[in-house]
Amino acid sequence: MHSFSGPILLATDLSARGDRALDRAMLLARQFGTSVIALHVIESQVRALLAPQHHAGEREAQARRTLLRDLDGLDVNVEVMVRCGDPVRLLREVADENGCSLTVAGVARDETLGRILLGTTVEKLVRESTAPVLVVKRRARRPYRSALVASDFSEGGRPALRAALALLPVSDITLFHAFDMPGSRKDEVTAKGFQRTAEEAAAQFLDSTPELHGREKPRIQVAAGLAERVLIAYADQTDCELLVTGTHGATGLMRTAIGSVADALIEKAPCDVLVVRQLPRAQV
Repeated sequence: MHSFSGPILLATDLSARGDRALDRAMLLARQFGTSVIALHVIESQVRALLAPQHHAGEREAQARRTLLRDLDGLDVNVEVMVRCGDPVRLLREVADENGCSLTVAGVARDETLGRILLGTTVEKLVRESTAPVLVVKRRARRPYRSALVASDFSEGGRPALRAALALLPVSDITLFHAFDMPGSRKDEVTAKGFQRTAEEAAAQFLDSTPELHGREKPRIQVAAGLAERVLIAYADQTDCELLVTGTHGATGLMRTAIGSVADALIEKAPCDVLVVRQLPRAQV
């Protein structure tokens, strides 16, 4: 079972939208009885524009004051860090050095200098972070009550399911698989065959998940169509609060999850997105 007992790393750009990530990080810290490290990174090119040195130093001090003000009075143990450099590299270093079990980030929509986790930065963080990355979109008013786990039912998809099981009761989890039939074979009989095969693979996948032995199983949902399109549509229809995906798999949805599919989910999903890497066995 994945554990979120280590510190939670909150990546913040100090924007108002970033408050959503902050609130979710605090909710999760209370849920798992852990602490939070709030990290703001001033990107290197921004620091260069702030020369002379005392201007850069004032920017760092101001960022620290803003963080401390935003975090004042919370009932969670929070450590504040302000660093200068490459955001992705520093986020990974801080997470690894402190044994963080999760990185929580928001998504801002503007391109103001100095903001972190915009566009490709999120994508790079997801690719390189050893800890799961939670991209927060919705306001965090309560613990998650529903999760949709994208899966191709291979070993590469198991870490995502384990992360979901650590966050929510099994009854609140739906395992989702999308299959795309060959262009020349779109008839109803063929579709039913693909669906039956996928459902059988899902049942075997759940039976071989040790954490589920003797327990209730998540719901299974199989749909035909382009992976990110049908997944996002289903999440929207069901008002799902969390979409969980892995970064590696043998076929189908997860084959390209760390590329175009994951990017599409982070950008277009109507809910928060948790991306869980499958680490090499030596690192597990």
